[in-house]
Amino acid sequence: MTEPRPDEHADLDMHEVRPVDQARVARWLRNAGMRYFVNHQGPIGGIWSGCMFTFGIAGRGGVLQIRGQYNRVVAIERREEIIALLNERHARSAWPKCFLMVLDDGSMRIAADHSVSIAHGLSELQLERAIKTGLSAALTTFAEITARYPDPLATAPEGQP
Repeated sequence: MTEPRPDEHADLDMHEVRPVDQARVARWLRNAGMRYFVNHQGPIGGIWSGCMFTFGIAGRGGVLQIRGQYNRVVAIERREEIIALLNERHARSAWPKCFLMVLDDGSMRIAADHSVSIAHGLSELQLERAIKTGLSAALTTFAEITARYPDPLATAPEGQP
């Protein structure tokens, strides 16, 4: 993926709507001084507050998907209480969409997803808002979980095997 020089788009109108692709997302992250990597298969990723995030273009190029994965493993025995916590969170805020992923070893991970329609493009300001909202909403959710569940979250609740 060929990346333009940082100043190549300096003369663009911040309100001009332009197509969004992986190169534009990477350019925005770089220009914002954020550290990121590009996976060998193309998706962009990065670590914020110890949590892994990916930035992908889905839905035939119509959706920018910002997905974060909480950095702690959750015991399967805590499934019901974590689902209740996430449902409570969803009742307060429409985003991020949060869900549990069950891993092959039976443990779980919490993920947060923020999706934005890009079918008609985004201005630079809209792209900035989408990325910052995706990151901050997920990190806020993960911080709430950390505050509510100090370690060890990877063990069954007391009284359960």
